[in-house]
Amino acid sequence: MNYQAHEYHMASDELNNSRRFNSPRLRRWLVFLLVFLPCMLVSQIYIFLQPAIYQSVATVLTMAATDIDQASPSADIQHVSIQKQILLGTAILEKTVDRLDNMLTNNRNWNADELRSMFAVISEPETNLVHLQAEGPEPKVLQRAVNAWIETYLQIRAAFVAENTEKVTAEITDQLQRIDRQVADKRNEIDRFRLQHDILSTESADNQAHARLQGLNKSLNSALEEEVKAKAKLDTILAAISRNEVVVPEEDTRAMAVLLQQAEKLRAELAAIEAHYTKDYIDLNPNLGKVREQLIEIEAKIAEKASVGKDFARQEAEHNYAAAGQAVTAIRQQMQAHKQLAAEYTSQFTEHQALQQELLKLETLQQDTKQRLVDIDVKQREKYPQVDVVDWASLPDTPIRPNYLQESLLAFAGSLVLSLLAVLIIDYLSREAIAPPAPMSLGGIHLHHQPRAMLDVAEQASPQVGYDPLKALPVVDIPRELTRPEVLALTQIAEPSIKAVISLLFNGLSLAEILSLSPDCLNIEALMILIPGQRNVLMTDSVADCFSQYPAFENWPTEAEIKTLLCCAAIDSGLPNPELITIESLRYTYMLFLLRQGIKLADLTKIVGPLSPDQLLELGRHAASPANLGLENIKLDYFRATGS
Repeated sequence: MNYQAHEYHMASDELNNSRRFNSPRLRRWLVFLLVFLPCMLVSQIYIFLQPAIYQSVATVLTMAATDIDQASPSADIQHVSIQKQILLGTAILEKTVDRLDNMLTNNRNWNADELRSMFAVISEPETNLVHLQAEGPEPKVLQRAVNAWIETYLQIRAAFVAENTEKVTAEITDQLQRIDRQVADKRNEIDRFRLQHDILSTESADNQAHARLQGLNKSLNSALEEEVKAKAKLDTILAAISRNEVVVPEEDTRAMAVLLQQAEKLRAELAAIEAHYTKDYIDLNPNLGKVREQLIEIEAKIAEKASVGKDFARQEAEHNYAAAGQAVTAIRQQMQAHKQLAAEYTSQFTEHQALQQELLKLETLQQDTKQRLVDIDVKQREKYPQVDVVDWASLPDTPIRPNYLQESLLAFAGSLVLSLLAVLIIDYLSREAIAPPAPMSLGGIHLHHQPRAMLDVAEQASPQVGYDPLKALPVVDIPRELTRPEVLALTQIAEPSIKAVISLLFNGLSLAEILSLSPDCLNIEALMILIPGQRNVLMTDSVADCFSQYPAFENWPTEAEIKTLLCCAAIDSGLPNPELITIESLRYTYMLFLLRQGIKLADLTKIVGPLSPDQLLELGRHAASPANLGLENIKLDYFRATGS
């Protein structure tokens, strides 16, 4: 009996030691150290074995500075880009290799590919400044290489400018000689044309044909005026004759006036005599009768002159009118005969003016070509921008990378996270059902037939102790899973922007990824969503239909606005507990939709992005068993899936 008790105690101690050795805490520490120590050791060795990288920088202005009295030119972005390509071109780098090989302080062999990987050209935005930099583990070598690079570029640039200046000057000089010959030929042609067609001046009025035509025009105008005057005078004389008025020629007008004056005077004297004396007395007195005789004599002369002058005045007016009309006819005939000469002169003068215009264009081209030669000599820097070295490369004293302390801390944090993740995964994979307690044995007597009441009391008195790694982890806030009718009702009533957000959430995107999208990120033709700086996700047909119906938003609503509109849609759709319908619940619903199809957790993170270990363990409770379907066998479109 004592032997059996001793054997029982020894078995009990051995079982306790085995349990202590296989306890979860010890297993966790063992896994943690097996992962943490190698990762930490390897990462730290890799970090501190990295060589220090230095950087040597020089600043160059690719366009020479202007004079103090001139305005600075605007930045020439295209020129800067071209110079960047030239600086990293094979010709410059090969010449730089030759220069470095010929330097007395050189102690290594160079090649163009090595320099290309070492050099970089960084342009300053909105300026003509470029930074030439080289990176490597040897500071002195970097300074020497950058300065040799700049000197080579300056030498090649100077040779290029000199070659182009000479070439362009020769071409322009040749052009100028041809233009000079053309100008001389054109001038000789104009001189011959002038002599041939008697063109005395470039002014039309100075030439004979034009002057003759102008004289005939003036003579015709004068003759027409005289004709009008003669006709008016003739009409006046005829009208006076028809009224029996006294009409005399112009040369007899004065004599007629004298006779009329004398007649009037004699009539006045005769009237005075008749007033004082009787007719008989006047007849008896010869002196008084003489006045009457003189009056009769003058009136006879007036009547005779009026009769003769009327015909003469009419004839004179008719002759003058006929002469004026004849003059007009003659001048018109002369103009008609001169029209052909005038037309020929006009054509010749127009041709002469065309020759003058051709000569003027040639002379203008001649002056412009001469000015180009002057500009090449005087303003060569404007045509071929030079290079001003603002700051030569200096000897770097501190490395730019790596940051040993920062990388060491990051490696420590990464090793720690990886170790904890390994512990969580091992605990998750080590879950197993708790075996029923073995039958008790006391001294070789196995108690298989204990009464049921005693077993129940034993179970209540000593509850079974099992380990569940999921229950050992801190419980995260589990969102509410939405049913399919709830999701469809919410999508039906939501605003277009919220519909787009919901469709993207059910495509695996997080809210932060959705807010970072732009219209260019959605390639509907290729069914691909390009998340800026993160990852690319295959686009579902539901998302493609949504953005085909509603164009992509230029500016997404803010996070607060999206949550507010989602809550409004949940309330408007009449769903229960609208406060539990959130972005997280929609995303959680989609992840459960994928898990129940049998997707692997590793493939799940490819669709919905990285997840924390707590989230993975929580989702693992709902995963289909076994989860062995490939990603190509999973239906990703929640809204097009059937039977879900």
